[in-house]
Amino acid sequence: MKCLSLFRLTFSLVLLVAATCEANSADQRSNLMNIQSNNLSSPSASTFCVGRFLIDVPLGSMLSGADYKYDYLQIERPEKKSFDDFQRELIQKEKMLRAEKHEKDPSLMRISRTPTADSRVLSFWKFDMSAGLIEVEGYRWIDGTQYVLKARAGTSPPVEGTKSREELILGKMEKALSHLRPRLDTEIPTEPGYCFEGGFIASPKWELEEAGVDIDIAGHPDAFVSVWFYPLHMSKHDRPLLERMGGVLQFLGRLATSVRVLRSGDRQVGPYRGQEHLATAPNSGGMRGHSFIWETEGEGTLDTPALKIELTTGHRDKDGNPQKTRLTDEQAMKLWDEVLNSFRVRPTTDPQKTSQNNPPSSPLRPLGELAGTGSTCPQNGWWRCVDTGNVAGGRRRFFKAGEKMPSVVLLGPPNLWQALRKKPPTYETKTVWTLVDYEEGVDVTSSESGSAGESADTQGGSKS
Repeated sequence: MKCLSLFRLTFSLVLLVAATCEANSADQRSNLMNIQSNNLSSPSASTFCVGRFLIDVPLGSMLSGADYKYDYLQIERPEKKSFDDFQRELIQKEKMLRAEKHEKDPSLMRISRTPTADSRVLSFWKFDMSAGLIEVEGYRWIDGTQYVLKARAGTSPPVEGTKSREELILGKMEKALSHLRPRLDTEIPTEPGYCFEGGFIASPKWELEEAGVDIDIAGHPDAFVSVWFYPLHMSKHDRPLLERMGGVLQFLGRLATSVRVLRSGDRQVGPYRGQEHLATAPNSGGMRGHSFIWETEGEGTLDTPALKIELTTGHRDKDGNPQKTRLTDEQAMKLWDEVLNSFRVRPTTDPQKTSQNNPPSSPLRPLGELAGTGSTCPQNGWWRCVDTGNVAGGRRRFFKAGEKMPSVVLLGPPNLWQALRKKPPTYETKTVWTLVDYEEGVDVTSSESGSAGESADTQGGSKS
């Protein structure tokens, strides 16, 4: 995967700047303005389901790397396979494990279970001297595709009256396999559960869930978006992103002059309060690229995980050669805002949840319901966009069920000429709307309408 931790990103930034601090800036930017053919404002988009989240990217973008973990189980990439091969390979694997001796057990094989005709769960020792960890693997075959889950179980004695780690993991494995089904990457499930590449695990309850994916942006081979999420206990929270990035620039010293910060500040994405840092710097080939990051460390619960979303341009090609991005700073920021604002929890139609939130006497959707740009409004009422800058027409609007949820127009701070003409810079961007009230009528909540005094760069109202 191309996803980078902050440490690796920082180290890469140091190397890139050091390698190109003497590059000719005029050459680096040549032909960057000749990009009129790159129209990023197209309404067409591809929606990716990652875990319990959705994110929109330009139409035709492709998943290029992924890592998935569900309830302590590593999900391998599905593999096309006939049922005969599926059975034969499992029989052969079990035969080999039973044939090899372990220093304490009769063989490497410990437990073999067949919950259904098309599934198998195994626990075994990896080596004859293994002692501390037991390998646990689960297999399921569905319509010509093999799904594999993997985990490890510790061997510490369990507390009296509780199951061993091995039995706990075997139970999780069997449960996940029983709720697993195939999924096309273009399918957005309506029931609650966890999406992974080529499959879906139905589950109304959040488990210990993680994922990291890279999505190559269509039409821009040097650009990709990364999405990470993982549970993070409050005690593990690090310094905020902007504080850490400030330390990076201070560490770079004079080399930091090659790094240009386009935007940096607090930013809320849907219900998630986080921070973003948008910078441009030369890559190792002396060509300028972008490194945009937004992250939140969550609230320490399973359903409020740590989240990190990144946009990288100027990335190396498959042969390791530096690439020149065709995106200007303005285009990259527009793409970033559209992608980031599209990130949301996938809406579901779980019957049990619906009956709890919407009792028979009241057909209303619950306050706090989310709906993204382009989706269908599910409820008559007042909706408020997450963008906190100066929003044309105000942040709070009334929509009727069945209407398409619109994008918003953000008003940036004007330069002198624009101020004289009384025409501030504007740009349209996708957003997420939150249901805040049911009553139809005159909206008198002026404090939520977005005023000129609000910080425009909180949601990307400023441009470089």
